[in-house]
Amino acid sequence: MRNRNIYENAAESDLRKFDRPSKIKDGIGLAISKWVVRVIMIIWSLLILYPMFWSIITSFKDTAQFMSNPWAFPKRWLYTNYETAWVKADFSSYFMNSVLVTLGALVLTLIMVSTSSYIIAKYKHPVIKFVERFYALFMMVPQVLLLIPLMYMCMKYEMTNLFTLMVLYAIQGVPFYCFLMVPFVRGINDSLLEAAQMDGANEFYIFARLILPMSLPAVFMVALLNVIGSWNEYVMAITLIKNSSDFTLPVGINNITSSATFSYGVKFATLIISMIPILIIYAIFQKPLQNGLSSADGVKG
Repeated sequence: MRNRNIYENAAESDLRKFDRPSKIKDGIGLAISKWVVRVIMIIWSLLILYPMFWSIITSFKDTAQFMSNPWAFPKRWLYTNYETAWVKADFSSYFMNSVLVTLGALVLTLIMVSTSSYIIAKYKHPVIKFVERFYALFMMVPQVLLLIPLMYMCMKYEMTNLFTLMVLYAIQGVPFYCFLMVPFVRGINDSLLEAAQMDGANEFYIFARLILPMSLPAVFMVALLNVIGSWNEYVMAITLIKNSSDFTLPVGINNITSSATFSYGVKFATLIISMIPILIIYAIFQKPLQNGLSSADGVKG
């Protein structure tokens, strides 16, 4: 018996010796792959930060400094470019219009997407199945194809204003955002909803106190994507909005940059101001967005 144990221990030690090189190779391969990914991410970050850095530097120049040497640092830093862009270029009006449209579209989107996702995920009916398939089909339609019919309809009913733009921003994103949020709601265990119903909870209570809190990662994801999309949208805004006082930020930036009245420093200052809100929002809510994108299977349990 003792000899048998000795042989077994020797065999196990031999297996460990043979297994050790493979573990070393796996560790080396994992370390190399990590460093390759890090190098790629560093290069990608530099490619993004370098143009942004020179845009910030250029925003403090005048036209003469920019034309003489675009890549040089300013000889005289013109901080007044930002004041000129905000006041004289009417950038403050464009900025507030975008804030109004973005917030309005966000509220409408969250209401429509959260309720629609709850109905699609938890109710079984042929009409609901048809709506779900219609949303999937609508996502494949290029939004540009709808511009001309929308333009004629809005001009016919005199709806070329910020409120119309707000509603359209909310409506056009509903199919895609429902596609993202429905898996979260489906993943919520039905037994929780049945227990709430047995305790006397109505549908509004279940939706507000169970569905929404348990779908917060999806709600954050939808909110951030909607804010970024509404803030940067250009094609629909320039097609539908005819009054210059109702221009949103992208249209206003195009109006300023195509004008010969303002210097290059003022034009770059408008670009920097327009980027600041999105950078702040994304920096604050980056973690909920990543959690939402990585939890697409919904809430289990």
